[in-house]
Amino acid sequence: MKKISLILIMLLSFVLVACTKTTKESRQASVIVPSGTPSLAVMNYIKENSDSKVEVVEGSDPLIAAFANTSYDAIIAPVNLGAKFYNSGTSSYILAKTIVWGNLYIASSENITSIDDLNGEKLVVFGKNSTPDIITRIVLGAKENLNVEIEYVSDVQTANSLLVSGKAKYIVTAEPSISKIKDQKGLKTLDLQEEYSKVTGETSYPQAGIFIKKSAKNDEFTNNLVNALLDSVRKTNSNKEDTANNAVELNQTFKTLGAETLIKAIPNCHFNVYENEKSAVNKYLQSLIDLGLGAQVGGKLPDEEFFL
Repeated sequence: MKKISLILIMLLSFVLVACTKTTKESRQASVIVPSGTPSLAVMNYIKENSDSKVEVVEGSDPLIAAFANTSYDAIIAPVNLGAKFYNSGTSSYILAKTIVWGNLYIASSENITSIDDLNGEKLVVFGKNSTPDIITRIVLGAKENLNVEIEYVSDVQTANSLLVSGKAKYIVTAEPSISKIKDQKGLKTLDLQEEYSKVTGETSYPQAGIFIKKSAKNDEFTNNLVNALLDSVRKTNSNKEDTANNAVELNQTFKTLGAETLIKAIPNCHFNVYENEKSAVNKYLQSLIDLGLGAQVGGKLPDEEFFL
């Protein structure tokens, strides 16, 4: 009788271990990421983790909805948007790591070597009160006696079209789309990340980052997911060709741009993973507050718990 009981216990233990192992292995990571540069950063992850569910979305509405609930293991989104929801107390997500440190450029058919060249000119900027507008205003605002008229358009494609058609002389644009037309049209560009660095003393500004649930910050599954996403970012820089090919294979927008364009664009997207980023994040968010855009970050700087 004792022998039979022992066998039953061993069998039950085996079943429980097997069930636990199966549950762990079958858990599917869920990630949401905006299209464009942030999604390019995780194309290697998508290629190498076919069992994960990665949603590439257009516009801010899906990201806003994601922050309002806890259905995603990771949200890749503008850093100020994550700070806004954190400060509002309506989101349980914190910043794990910033991965995109600026992809903005001023482009022109004219020779442009400095911000001073814009004096007395009109500059077309896409996305009023969004990152392109914010960075432009920070850079322009640091220059005394600089007279620049700003005209807003809704998206980067519209800005690019105005420049190519000759209806605009200077525009704010972004990678990877500008690489598609830069050489073809003989355009000149000015790196807004470098201009921001001159003004603030920071390497660049935190444009998009990985957000995770605060309750899962010590969870092995979540930590492995973050590390895998960061590895994807690093591979984007170290192996541009494979990244471009993966992007063309997996995403229609990138397929339209083509692998050659993406290879050129990747170094200009400023994909980086910095060990210490809190100072740069806080300086950027404070800049928004100083510009009167405090609502974009929830009215204040986030506390220490915002940072992983």
